[in-house]
Amino acid sequence: MSSRRLTKQSLNSQAEISKSVLRDAGKPPNGQSVGSYLLEWNELQIWQQDNEYILSGYRPASNSFLKSLHSLSHVHNETINIYSHLFGSLLFATLPFILYRQIAPRYATATLADIIVFSTFFFGVAICFLLSATFHILANHSPKINALGNQLDYLGVVILMWGSTIPTVYYGFYCSSSIQKTYWSMISILATFCAIITLHPKFRNPALRPYRAVMYSCLGLSSVIFIVHGVFLFGYEVQRYRMSLDWMGVMAGLNLLGAFTYAVRIPEKWFPRRHDIVGSSHQVLHFMVIFAGLAHMAGLLRAFDHIHSEEFRCT
Repeated sequence: MSSRRLTKQSLNSQAEISKSVLRDAGKPPNGQSVGSYLLEWNELQIWQQDNEYILSGYRPASNSFLKSLHSLSHVHNETINIYSHLFGSLLFATLPFILYRQIAPRYATATLADIIVFSTFFFGVAICFLLSATFHILANHSPKINALGNQLDYLGVVILMWGSTIPTVYYGFYCSSSIQKTYWSMISILATFCAIITLHPKFRNPALRPYRAVMYSCLGLSSVIFIVHGVFLFGYEVQRYRMSLDWMGVMAGLNLLGAFTYAVRIPEKWFPRRHDIVGSSHQVLHFMVIFAGLAHMAGLLRAFDHIHSEEFRCT
């Protein structure tokens, strides 16, 4: 009887210790506020682990939207990722109003179609950056919200690709409305399928990863197809201005540089801890995408100038 009582007391004691450990898990050391407490890589839960070369500066799992939002007020390894694309979203949401004031009196031949295709571009970029920033803000919330945020981040990329393509096709095939409509339909259908694949729970299955990759590749390659088609139909010199091929090359180069840096995890792979907060590959990717968006905008303005110049004629 005494032995049973001791065993029961021992089990109760172990249970209390376990509860205490669970209560204290994730709590900051004495003297540190909950908001600013940061973790090392080896202290993270598995669902929070993404880049093993970023060794410090992680936010604890918050399980609270307010706590995740509160992390905007202190520095951690997502700070630059968040603010770079919050700034980018605000920038591309504001730029149209500045440009429209210049474009409206610039050419009497400017049409509603010009406004619509430019708006589509700015909308796509601004939404992409906003969804990206939202994902990074809420990434430490919980596994479910992290996964949802990741889906929205990918959805933003789809919207960006779709919105960037619409005006390029418009100016590139300005004199061929049937080709415009064909490519717009193709791109919109591909973008819709990519959005469904991104958001539908069924397609989260790792076994379907090849199908997701094919859909994203088709959407990306559609740009190459219509550029090559335009050059084949009208020649390089004509499309150099209608599609602003020089600026499109700059845009592609910036995107590829950002993607390459992100894929190989440079520079944090070479300099452990030095770039945990500032200068990591993901941050480089964010800025390259912003610069690529500005290059694309410059290209669209050049195409607009060319199409609405006095010398332009459809042949």
